[in-house]
Amino acid sequence: MQHQTSPQQTAPSDKSPIPETAMLRGLYKVEFETPRGKALGVIHAENGKLRGGSSAFAYMGSYTQDGQSFTGNVSSLRHTPDSSHPSVFGFDDVRINFNGTVKGNFAICEGTATEFPSLAFKAVLTRVAD
Repeated sequence: MQHQTSPQQTAPSDKSPIPETAMLRGLYKVEFETPRGKALGVIHAENGKLRGGSSAFAYMGSYTQDGQSFTGNVSSLRHTPDSSHPSVFGFDDVRINFNGTVKGNFAICEGTATEFPSLAFKAVLTRVAD
């Protein structure tokens, strides 16, 4: 006996789905900077959570996305006392509030650290894997 499937009926929607490439989801290389310096790391974004790190820092946070725009926060925590990897904020443990835009396999964002609000933060995220 052959199993037949019928086409699924879908209700019309006034919102277009976000293209897969516009989602802030996956593993990213993150290049960030402040006036104090530049640094590199990785961060994984999925279901509103951010997790990542570098040779000296761990990153944990959350985000919300509305279309191609997103906002969130991330905390950095030094896990390795290594003076060759200074914080670009001048503080080892900081909480950063940011907003940004997803553009295909890239995301750009900017923000400030709660501990030093006059120090601007910018980051470029490049998708490495889903």
